[in-house]
Parts: sequence; structure tokens; C-alpha cells
Amino acid sequence: MKHNLLHSKNVPARSWWSFMLVQSTVFIRNAKKWAVPPHSLKSEWLDEPNISRQDLVSNFRDIALINRWFGGVSLVEKSLRPMLPPVSGMTKLKLLDLATGVADVPLALAHKWQSRYKLAITVLDLNPVITELARQAATHAGIADFEAHAADIFAYDFDFQAGPPYDFVTCSLAFHHFSSEQCLAMLGLMARLARRGFVVNDLERSWFGYLGAHLLGLTLTRHRLTRHDGPLSVLRAFTPAEFSALVQAAPLPADFSVKVKKGPFSRLAIVGQRK
Repeated sequence: MKHNLLHSKNVPARSWWSFMLVQSTVFIRNAKKWAVPPHSLKSEWLDEPNISRQDLVSNFRDIALINRWFGGVSLVEKSLRPMLPPVSGMTKLKLLDLATGVADVPLALAHKWQSRYKLAITVLDLNPVITELARQAATHAGIADFEAHAADIFAYDFDFQAGPPYDFVTCSLAFHHFSSEQCLAMLGLMARLARRGFVVNDLERSWFGYLGAHLLGLTLTRHRLTRHDGPLSVLRAFTPAEFSALVQAAPLPADFSVKVKKGPFSRLAIVGQRK
């Protein structure tokens, strides 16, 4: 004979409430467990050593489109805006972009600020094919004051003799490619390089971002690299709590104010401003 715990006349009210409490506790534990997608350490195809030039061109075209329309450029620009100096003629600023890709974010900043500031851009990326694509993008955008270097960020010989060599240092959609140790080293390096401030622009690991990346892959592109790496990038990325933990552990100078900032479309930033 089957019993229905919720309707049996033989079950006291106290037992019914105990049953509901147990079930609610189990539900809450499972909800917390699955509130954020599990972190992935799988490699993205973009990081493969023998990736073709055409695959790079197609993938970075998609990334530039996503940065432009889904919050990447706006998050960086709005984060840097409070650090801009007062306008006095055409004020010159120096910006360094690390792990630049095709430099779509710094080039977009140069375009947005062109009526008030003359932006001198330096970019670094490990892959010489990518830095060549960045130079072509700068030429196409009409940005003459532009340098691109193919180099290992952690081994590059920056000139600190006159203090921090750049006004701003940025890094977009690259932290989820690094190890935790490399992320900590990057934060310390960016603070040392920046006279005014730095911005790390990356993805937030969330179900919204993961499903959104799948949707973008199905609707905005047919390229296999973007469709594979987009959702995986979200799974390799960070939660706000994980970014905050990086900030706490990073070797940051005492004269920097650093915060974690959420952006639109599952974007996440670390913003550092020199006091």
C-alpha cells in the first residue's frame, strides 16, 4: 500500500514540516552547487601553436565584433574615463595593451577620444602573426602612433628608468588564458607600468554568459574556432569572488585603489587607479 506523505492522515504536521525542511535544504545545497558553471581547464583552439593565419583573422574578427557590441570596449572606456586628465589642447596619452589580439579595444579607445586626446598605442602579443594583424588594423583605422611587438609579456624589457612608462595599461579577454600565478604577476606588472591606472577586461563565469556564448556562436558566426572557444572561454573565466581573491593576493603597490567591477553581458573587470 503506497503512502502519500503530503496527504496521509496518519502523518503528523510536525513530520510534514520536517520533510519539507530536509527537501528545502537539499534543494538549496544543489542550487548553490550549480549556481555557477564548473571551472574548466580545457585548452582553447586559439592557443594551439600551429593555428592558421586565416583562422586567426576569422576568430579575431568575431572577437572584435563581440567587444564592440557586447560590452568589451564600453567596459574599458568607462573604467578609464574617471582617470583621464583635464583637457588642455590635444593632450597626449600613452597606452599599453597586453595580449592584444588585433588591438581592437585600444584602437576603439583612440577613435572615441580623438577629439580630446592624442593616444600613442603600444601593444604586445606572443604570436608574430597576430601582431602583424594588429599593425594592419591600426593602418586601416588611420592610427599612426602605433607600435606592435611580438614578445613574451613576462620577459619583455620595459623601461622603468623614468618611472611608469604608460598612462594606462589594459588587457582584454586574456586573463582566462593564464594560470593563477601568471594572473597575479600580470596584475603586479600592470600596476608598475601604469602612471594613472589599469583595466583587466574579461568574462564572468556564469550560466548567462555560457548560454549567451553558445547563442552568439549559432547566430553571429559560422567559424568553428569561435563556436568552440566562445563557450569554453566562459568556463575558463572567473567569478567576481575569484577576481577579488586575485586582487587580494596580487603584489599591488599601496598607492593603488583596486576594485572588481561587473559589466554588461557577463563582463568582469579589475580596475586599478593610482591614488
